[in-house]
Amino acid sequence: MPLWIFPTGLALGIVLTMAAGIWLFLHLTALARTFAGNADIVPSPKPARASRTHVRVALAVFGAGLLLTLAIEVLTMTGAANALVS
Repeated sequence: MPLWIFPTGLALGIVLTMAAGIWLFLHLTALARTFAGNADIVPSPKPARASRTHVRVALAVFGAGLLLTLAIEVLTMTGAANALVS
């Protein structure tokens, strides 16, 4: 595996997580409407600007980016990445 894969994967994971997190922050009414009724979350009376499908996709992208970043960090901290790089 080439050496450039780890920093590229880390950068991609960070960008995905940040972009999805910012999008979710900008659409908090849609996020609250998606989780309405759970843990005393009460949505705003204003209409949501994004659908529940968009919110779920953004949450999935956020989670995938976070998992990618954490996986690369664990591989580099434990030294397992050294064995993968040729």
